[in-house]
Amino acid sequence: MKSGMKKKERRKKEMRFRKNIFWLILLIILLWLGLAGMIYFIEPSTFLAIPVFFLAFFIACLFTLSLLFSNTRRGVLASCGILAFLILRYLGVGNILNLLLISSIVIATEYYFVR
Repeated sequence: MKSGMKKKERRKKEMRFRKNIFWLILLIILLWLGLAGMIYFIEPSTFLAIPVFFLAFFIACLFTLSLLFSNTRRGVLASCGILAFLILRYLGVGNILNLLLISSIVIATEYYFVR
């Protein structure tokens, strides 16, 4: 009797998760389309265009990577690492050494949180 109840509860939880996944995927698609529209239609010299681009990129990357990793913390860490490298590229100092250093920091931080 109890196992039947557990199966029903598990099934309800799985159905709620599927509904959330659909809306999350829809949100991710809209975020990436909005970012692509921003890249195509807005000139970089426009007031606050660059900071808004970085914010929109971070949010789109965050949701996408959180879904792919199935872990919000890993999505935040990876998004912060990607955004840090993207900002360094914008400033003209993004090279392979900085990419390796940022990747190492992200991996070490994840290792710290796991332990």
